[in-house]
Amino acid sequence: MSGLLALAASTALQAQTWHWASAPTAIIDPAPAGAPGGSAIVATASDGAGNTIVAGNFYGSLTLGATTLISAGHTDVFVARVGPNGEWLQVAQAGGPSEDLVSGLKLDAMGNAVVSGRFGNLVTGARANFGSLVLTSAGSTDAFVARLSPSGQWTQAVRAGGSGNDEANALALDAAGNAVVAGSFQGSTSFGSTTLAADGVTTAAFVARLNLDAGTWTQASQSTCAFSAVPFRNLVTAVALDAADNVVLAGQFDANTRFGSLALTNTLGGTSAYLARLSASGQWTQAVQLNNNNRNAPPPVINALAVDGAGTATVAGILVETVAFGSSTLTSAGGYDVFVARLDAAGQWTQAVRAGSPANDIARALVLDAAGNATVAGLFGVYSSASATTAMFGTLPITSSGGMYDVFVARLSAGGQWTQAVRAGGAGNDEANALSLDAEGSITVAGSCSNPATFGSTMLSGTTSHAMAYMARFASTVLATNTPASAEAFALAPNPTAGLVQLSWPDASAATRRVQLFDALGREVRRQQLPAHTRATTLDVAGLTPGLYVVRCGTSTNRLQVE
Repeated sequence: MSGLLALAASTALQAQTWHWASAPTAIIDPAPAGAPGGSAIVATASDGAGNTIVAGNFYGSLTLGATTLISAGHTDVFVARVGPNGEWLQVAQAGGPSEDLVSGLKLDAMGNAVVSGRFGNLVTGARANFGSLVLTSAGSTDAFVARLSPSGQWTQAVRAGGSGNDEANALALDAAGNAVVAGSFQGSTSFGSTTLAADGVTTAAFVARLNLDAGTWTQASQSTCAFSAVPFRNLVTAVALDAADNVVLAGQFDANTRFGSLALTNTLGGTSAYLARLSASGQWTQAVQLNNNNRNAPPPVINALAVDGAGTATVAGILVETVAFGSSTLTSAGGYDVFVARLDAAGQWTQAVRAGSPANDIARALVLDAAGNATVAGLFGVYSSASATTAMFGTLPITSSGGMYDVFVARLSAGGQWTQAVRAGGAGNDEANALSLDAEGSITVAGSCSNPATFGSTMLSGTTSHAMAYMARFASTVLATNTPASAEAFALAPNPTAGLVQLSWPDASAATRRVQLFDALGREVRRQQLPAHTRATTLDVAGLTPGLYVVRCGTSTNRLQVE
């Protein structure tokens, strides 16, 4: 997932309390055509008005606020807008009689929701409806990208694929609002006039850019097999962009894989995790792999990814047994553990931290704030066990309710210390799949939960025996200050502004300082210098999208409202 704006000072210890939680008000069982019922949210994003947009999948029938959705036959997609207090404001549906699954969600500068995923299921010519827009698959499954307006109307739907299985697993938006889609394909696949071909029975990775306004694919790149005689799979798990719109891709491969001229080889067999970088012009520039030291153990898995303004990639996922991150080696406490690690733009691991218990602990979602803190969410506990499990996040313990998995949300500081950890759930299976962070620093977590499930003082319950989608929000409050406020505090005036703003220091700077401006996605959008022996400099924000930004100078940050 992408880095988002955080407004709290890095010197303050933040505490989180569950503010509210919301789920569908009704789910009708059984689902049509004998399909299992249930729903789950897989992606979230926050707009500038305090609302959260969510995307998910459902079988059967579910009611969100005043809107009831009925799937067309198998799994369908839903996109909903949820108000600041958990009220369901708007719901849209997409799909057809076959299987339709959403995998990614982003908001563009105009407030449109862009979603990605796949449709069709072993049926050539499967159809999926996005309002009046209809897509038809060319083979088993095809990838899709679609756009939903702020008023809830589908305004664009584009497919890509060939005769094999093609799916979009991850989504990002570049600075121009183009969709950057990453996923996997078999055989040959087409992105407009560009055709990619996998080797033999190989499943290859792809990265493609789509001009959403025109509905045309402008670029497509792929992985290849390092040795064409050996079948392999390259599966994408996450994608993000740096400040220059270069792509950072995460995934898994078995046997051998190649990104352009960069080859990765799995000498132990099984599966390895990787991070690869693709330039904005479509050239592979970096490939780094993670191996487990035991060929008989499950591999590490990168499930979530965010990139900061310096190009450092922060990843979160599953650690099994022992894995080396450069000079740092992490060893699980038994079963699956959570890991968070950082890889700089030069391809060097700069941090690796674990958390967990002897049971299974899995990280699925990650967001970064402007201070470099990473908030991670997922699930912990032992599936189908009646015993409660305590997972340690540094010195912070959280204990499951027993039975199945519970939700966890934890925060890791930029320096690598766990500063918060909380849980939620019930006696059933409860999972966190997605996180978003709004301009006020509130965190929204979403996924699927059992019936019933408890989030702080709120109990979610429904009429279903299947999993139900949920979303819940933390309200951030400052409890205490760890250190005195920085003496390097600076002022911005005028604030708000639509053009020029002056950055002023109380004393002349003894050395040149970097001044950076970050948008709500944590991307660097402006950079300049505060010259040595000066007290002020002028920033030009003309042309930036209106909204809240963070200005960083030295070790200090400040908020800036652009009109």
